[in-house]
Amino acid sequence: MKKILAYSILSVLFITMSCESYTEDLNTDPNAFSSAPPELIIGQAQLGWMQLATSNSARYAGIFMNHFTGEDRQYLTVNGYSTTAADYDDAWDDAYVDGIQQAELTERLALESGNMQLAGIAQIAKAAIYGEMAALFGDIPFSQAGNPDEFPQPAYDGQAAVLSGIQTILDQAITNVGSSSASLYAGNRLSSGATWAEIAYSLKARYYLIAKDYPNALASARQGIDTPAKSLVSLHTTSTNTENLYYQFMVDERDGYLGATDSHLLHLLDGTVPRLINTPGDSNRFTFYFTPYSDGSGHAPNVSSTGVFAETASMNIISYEEVKLIEAEAANRTGDAGDVTAFNEVRAHLATVYGGSFPATASASGSAALLAEILEEKYISLIGELQPFHDIRRTNNLLNVPPKTGSTIPQRFIYPQVEVDTNPNVPSPIPDLFTKTPVNQ
Repeated sequence: MKKILAYSILSVLFITMSCESYTEDLNTDPNAFSSAPPELIIGQAQLGWMQLATSNSARYAGIFMNHFTGEDRQYLTVNGYSTTAADYDDAWDDAYVDGIQQAELTERLALESGNMQLAGIAQIAKAAIYGEMAALFGDIPFSQAGNPDEFPQPAYDGQAAVLSGIQTILDQAITNVGSSSASLYAGNRLSSGATWAEIAYSLKARYYLIAKDYPNALASARQGIDTPAKSLVSLHTTSTNTENLYYQFMVDERDGYLGATDSHLLHLLDGTVPRLINTPGDSNRFTFYFTPYSDGSGHAPNVSSTGVFAETASMNIISYEEVKLIEAEAANRTGDAGDVTAFNEVRAHLATVYGGSFPATASASGSAALLAEILEEKYISLIGELQPFHDIRRTNNLLNVPPKTGSTIPQRFIYPQVEVDTNPNVPSPIPDLFTKTPVNQ
C-alpha cells in the first residue's frame, strides 16, 4: 500500500497528489501550466526519494531482514516471504515516476537556465534513487529510463553498470553543487547541516559499498558526513499526510499490520540473543524502538511521541552512523587501521543519544571479529532503513540473521506487475525472491 507524502506531484504530466504543508514553495494550481520552474519541481524528486527510502519498500525490507514482523492481513504473507509482482508496483512508481522523471526534468531545466547548483542537487536525488533500485531489483532501466518519449519501453542495464553509472552522476553533481549548503532547495522536506557535496560523497560511499568496491567506499566515506548534525533527514509534521511514513501506515491506515513480536532486532536489544559486544545502553534503545502490546502478546515499533517512529520523527535518508560504519567496514576490509577509531566514534555517539554504556570494541583492527561487530551495529542502528537489508545480502548473511521461514532471507525485490505487463525488456526468466542479484552472486 503506497504511503503518500502530501505534496503537489509534478510528474511529466504534472499530476497532483496535494497538501499545502509540503508545497509552500510550489505553485498552488499545478493544472494551470504546461511547464514549471525547476526550483519548484525539485521538491517532487526529493519526495520520490523519501518515499522509496522510508515507505513501503523499507517496511518490506524490514520484515524480510527480521527487524519487524508482519502480523495481520497481507502482511502475514509478507512475513512468510510470499509476495506477488503487484506488491512492488508502488516502489517502481515512487522511483521512476515520482522521483527519477522529476529529477531528470529539474536537471534539464536547471542546466538550460544556468542554475548549476540546482542541476547538481537533482543529480544527487536521481543517483540515489537509481542506486536503491539497483540494490533492490538488480538489473533495471537506466541509460534509457530518463527519456520516456523516445524510450517508452526502456532497455534494462546490468546492476554493476548502473552502480558504476551513478558514480559518474554523483561526480558531476559534486562539481555542480560546489560548496552549497544542503539546506539549498531542501524546502521543508529535508534537513542537514552538511554541504550537498558531502551528501554526494556519502552516497558514493554507500553505493561503492553495495558494489563491493571497498577502497573507493573508504575514500568517499572520509569525504562525506562526519558529524551527527550533518545527517540528511526527512522532515514531518502533524498535518494530515505529512507525518512520519511509518506512523502514517501504523496509526492512520493499517493498524496492526506491522509489528515486531519475536523479531531478531528486538531480541538483540532485549538480551534474548546476546550481542557481540555486551551493551547496557541497549535497554534504553529498546524502549525507543519498541513498545509492548497492552495485552502482553508481543511488541510493535514505537510510534508514541517519544518513539523512533513518532508522528513528527525524522527518518534518515543518509546518516552519520551509516557513513561512519561504512568507513569502519571498508577500512577493516582494506587493512586500514582506522576501522577501530571509526567504529568507536559511532559507539561513543550512541551513548550520547541513548544514555547508558556503549563500550568500545576490544577487537583488533582488521579482524573478522571487528567486521562482525561493525555489521551488527549497523543492523541495529539503522532501524526502518533499507541499508541493513543490502548488507545482509552483500555479506551472504554474515551475521546469521534468522530467516522468517525456510533457510534463506530474500535476495531481492521482484519486478513489479506494472513493468511485466508493459515492458518486454524485463529480464527473462523473471528472477524470483531468492535469486541473488548479480553483484551478490
